[in-house]
Amino acid sequence: MSAGTKYLPHVDGIRAFAVLPVVLFHLGAQWIPGGFVGVDTFFVISGYLITGILWREMDPEPGDDRRFSIWVFYQRRALRILPALVVVLAVVLVMSAVLQTPAAQAALGAQVLAATLFVSNFYFWQTEDYFAADPSSLPLLHTWSLAVEEQFYLIFPLLLLVVARWMKRRVLVVLAAIIALSLIASVFVTSVAPGAAFYLLPTRAWELGAGALLAIWQMRRGGTSSNPWIALTGLALVVGSVFLIDKSMPFPGAVAIAPVLGAVLLIGWARATWVGRVLEFRPLLYVGTISYSLYLWHWPVIVFWRTMTGNTIDPVEMIGLFAVAFLLAAASTAFVERPFRTRRVRAFPPRRVLIPATAVILVCATAGGLWTRYHFNAIPVTQAAQKVAETAEYSEAESYREQFRRGICFFSGSEANAFATYDKDICATPEPNALNVLVLGDSHGAMWWRSLDLAYPDANVMQATASGCFGLQTGGGENECIELRDWVWGELIPSGEVDVVVLAGRWQPNSLPAVERSIETLTADGIRTVVMGPTVEYDGDLPVLLSRSVQFGTEFDFESLRIHQRDAVNAQARVVADAAGADAYIDVIDVLCGDSPECVLQTPEGVPMQFDYGHLTLPGTEWVIDQVDDQLDPYLAASPTARGDAF
Repeated sequence: MSAGTKYLPHVDGIRAFAVLPVVLFHLGAQWIPGGFVGVDTFFVISGYLITGILWREMDPEPGDDRRFSIWVFYQRRALRILPALVVVLAVVLVMSAVLQTPAAQAALGAQVLAATLFVSNFYFWQTEDYFAADPSSLPLLHTWSLAVEEQFYLIFPLLLLVVARWMKRRVLVVLAAIIALSLIASVFVTSVAPGAAFYLLPTRAWELGAGALLAIWQMRRGGTSSNPWIALTGLALVVGSVFLIDKSMPFPGAVAIAPVLGAVLLIGWARATWVGRVLEFRPLLYVGTISYSLYLWHWPVIVFWRTMTGNTIDPVEMIGLFAVAFLLAAASTAFVERPFRTRRVRAFPPRRVLIPATAVILVCATAGGLWTRYHFNAIPVTQAAQKVAETAEYSEAESYREQFRRGICFFSGSEANAFATYDKDICATPEPNALNVLVLGDSHGAMWWRSLDLAYPDANVMQATASGCFGLQTGGGENECIELRDWVWGELIPSGEVDVVVLAGRWQPNSLPAVERSIETLTADGIRTVVMGPTVEYDGDLPVLLSRSVQFGTEFDFESLRIHQRDAVNAQARVVADAAGADAYIDVIDVLCGDSPECVLQTPEGVPMQFDYGHLTLPGTEWVIDQVDDQLDPYLAASPTARGDAF
């Protein structure tokens, strides 16, 4: 029998191979760095199964009186997707009222609204890097993939219907062309806008399309195939991707071909082979049958546990959280999903399902919208915890604008025409009778400008900074970053009017050679150089992490929350700066932490040092500058007389 008309148990086994790596990856299992590719396998399975059903109805066999109805199709999607999703959304809102800060609750309301309307991928594309996001305030981050699927199925059935009526014989060619275009777009967009490539449908459609192509190809040739060697190749690609791909690779793009192709080969050729029998192992089949609910439940369980504990997840907790998610998924499948998938319910006329489904969507969307403004805490947040948590919204405050001067002297290095917004007159105009100091770097450089300007009022402190762009003499970068670098090193520094350059950035090992060359060039030109070391970084936004400790009266867990790799980068940067002849190296990590595993978390006034994972607040930078004034004064505390007498 053709695809879409017969249960294929090995496909449920593949579902297990898709969902388990995702869950383990989110739990923090470092031995499967590519667990996130399970979503790509899901996309292929979904495209295969649903297209099989669609094409069976659009191109029925002789004697089959079933016909395609777009309303029946949407009815099936509503019955499949909505019940469990609505329950999860309701539970998430309840847990939010118990555990989250008001700021996180407001953000959750927007997530609920986006998830209900199946536009989560757009929301998170604009707000969060999937691999760098702080999970504590994002219980619905994982719903981005549901949004991609539902957007695909809003368009694809209609496209397939047009093809079935007018180009039936060329359906495989049409699908292959769509897949090729989407894959090409995925490869290109991944290289220039990885966030868009990760979250958006045009660069993900080829994965669902690959399953669709397989389904129709099988139906055209009369059924599924069996080949143990092809199936084994597919299994190796799916499993190997989980272990060999990691989040540092450009994804999806060409890297995603491996798990997608592997899923296609497994679905298409594993049946009735020893590989298929492995996939049909009863425990795997059960995991496959609850995979949708397991995917929905596992992430909120992880997020709210971390919200309560503020810690990364140790192995014992990993086992416990997996068990909780598994039990919730089993219950959800049995008592929420299955009652809506009985023959009786599926036989309802579409209007009896779609009208209530639309009402449920509107209610949930309204609840999400209202929650952004009218959320509440079932357990009152202490005043101290609330004060700390408010700093998480620092980027919306006037202090942030004063500190960074975004859109004037600090811009995104990847935004088109962003350098045109850089105001050279305001940001970097040397003064004839002043000590001219240039702060050069990325966002971790921009954060120092205001505190240096306040601490050294007699100096003319200038600023040339761009997000994700160090502005060093050499090195790659987006076009806008290159324009800033070329102007600084081609015009401003050669003008002979810059006395001191403060190099500051979120230094990485691969950026240090460019730091060294830049210092050497500046030294050769007689320009003094001060290098600001990297800051302490945390696994999440410090105000949120700290507010949990204050709220629940627990010790701040430096051991698991502090990212110790930055210490190694700091040591390397100091060696490079000293070797290149920098006049001063400001060891910010040493100022904040010293030799202790614990670090200064707040200023004397109670303001968190950082407003996110690592960027310091203005009070934080002022406190650090005050601690190192003896190192900076020889280079920045010059009298505004003649530049020639500055040193």
